[in-house]
Amino acid sequence: MTYNNETFELIDEFIDIGYMAEDIEAHDDKGNVLIIQKASPNRSIQIIMSFPNFEDFKEEIIAFDTFMNDAQVEIFTYILFDSPLEIKHTFKKLIVAYDRNEDYGNMYGTKIVSGSLENRLTKALFLIGKDGAIYHIDMPQNLHNSFDMERIRVELNKVYQSYTGVGCHG
Repeated sequence: MTYNNETFELIDEFIDIGYMAEDIEAHDDKGNVLIIQKASPNRSIQIIMSFPNFEDFKEEIIAFDTFMNDAQVEIFTYILFDSPLEIKHTFKKLIVAYDRNEDYGNMYGTKIVSGSLENRLTKALFLIGKDGAIYHIDMPQNLHNSFDMERIRVELNKVYQSYTGVGCHG
């Protein structure tokens, strides 16, 4: 992956589309443990996304928060950073969390292991369905590239319609 004319590598582990998401332990702004479960308790769609920092990606993060606020269904959207940051912005939908134990970075393959961003999280987005399966991943090779919002919109519609939560006998 690249950022600001620098190439860096990610950890070898990687979770892919079709796999079951992993439960991860993160922390909130107050340092409290926050367990992000592979399937949300109320069977809602989830998005887990990460960035190396807030300041360099502020505009894209705020735009994504607005995009999620306009969604017609409840979608839990977590934004993870590697360590606590001072963010002077109030989000409408994004739930800020910190991957202090590196659960997310190690299990989802988002931990940067070389270069000036070593031990930070790369820019990534994982769309997790109501059943806990990963339906879409957006992880730009160049961090200057924005997430593909049209594709994310299409994938959100697909995952919303893909599983009703009632099983085959409902």
